[in-house]
Amino acid sequence: MDIIAKVIRIDLDLYILNVEGTDKIIAAKLRGNIKKKENVLVGDMVRVEQAGEDYMINSVLERNNSLIRPPVSNIDQMIIVVSVGAPVPDYILLDKQIVLCMSKNITPIICVNKIDLAQDDETAKNDIEYIKNVYGKLGIKIVYTSAKQKQGLEELKELLVGKTSAFSGNSGVGKSSITQEILDNAEELLEIGDIGKKSKRGKHTTKSVNLYTLENNTYILDTPGFSSYELYDIEHKDLRKYYIEFEDIHCTYDDCMHVIEKEDVCAIKTKVQDGTIDKGRYERYVYIYEKLKEKYDRKYK
Repeated sequence: MDIIAKVIRIDLDLYILNVEGTDKIIAAKLRGNIKKKENVLVGDMVRVEQAGEDYMINSVLERNNSLIRPPVSNIDQMIIVVSVGAPVPDYILLDKQIVLCMSKNITPIICVNKIDLAQDDETAKNDIEYIKNVYGKLGIKIVYTSAKQKQGLEELKELLVGKTSAFSGNSGVGKSSITQEILDNAEELLEIGDIGKKSKRGKHTTKSVNLYTLENNTYILDTPGFSSYELYDIEHKDLRKYYIEFEDIHCTYDDCMHVIEKEDVCAIKTKVQDGTIDKGRYERYVYIYEKLKEKYDRKYK
């Protein structure tokens, strides 16, 4: 009988799997026919056949999504960690991450960390208010945390239950502190030669893509350099599709990019002027658009 399992780690030609609906961890190899046609990723759901004590992956089930960098699949939600205070929020990176989510059918969740700094910092207070007013109005879930004070972490944990979640955020925002708290009770595989032995996260150094398994079919993606990506597979002409606030607003021309067009034909620019669309978000859209167009022009001209 075939087994359905989730790939949680890949070590050379050995695939570490969590059997669906259980806490059982097994190691499997690929059948020859898959090696030629499938690039198996961490996060994949696979069909496995057992032959004695050996396990072989027969097929990869259809993916909900996949990323090139990092090479993972089937991510349900991305926890985008930003901090107030030090460092201040990188709104361009935040917007890029939301665009990535929208393009890959991943639910974005914004985690505003270091909220304890807002007590004595007016800039931090303003950033919290800005994120609430701009991104909250887009329907994006926002959770407020202080990893240092252990505030808001229980609410964040509740959002993770039953999902495969990736954490992203630039250096210094507290992403590692938050994930450390969440993974305190998570077990991980350290030595693939001994599947039965597991230990706490503290001994691990992140060198490859891993999915950590928690209770209730909950997975946390841990991978190096996740926030260093660019929008590698989105073209400038498609960027507008991934801005929630642009939906249901119709310009005079269907191919309006909302960049060089005049206000009398671009309804988006009109909405920016009357405050319906946040000016900062729009200006960052233009910046990202121009960078993507430069990249496109270098490639095709």
